[in-house]
Amino acid sequence: MKKIIPLLSLSLLSGCGTFTTLTNSDAEIASNLKKQNSGCVSVPRVYSGVAYNMCKLNSNGNSVYFLPMVGIYLMDSVFSAATDTVALPYTVYAQSQEGSLDL
Repeated sequence: MKKIIPLLSLSLLSGCGTFTTLTNSDAEIASNLKKQNSGCVSVPRVYSGVAYNMCKLNSNGNSVYFLPMVGIYLMDSVFSAATDTVALPYTVYAQSQEGSLDL
């Protein structure tokens, strides 16, 4: 049981929008959103986790798996907003230096 909880936590964290945008390269993030036919043209670095989730929600909703995922993306956005707030000093600096992530 002690090994299951950290593994479960890591698996949930790996889907987190903030974790995704802070640990992956710009090219990987852009590629992921393009694969899902996202309507977004850029993702700001400030509150990037929430923006990433909204871009995923703005994707092609024709997939069979899309509807069940809406609730997960919305729930993740709440946790991403909290984590994005903690990461604000870093993301504000990154936004001023690099600008938004263009897709």
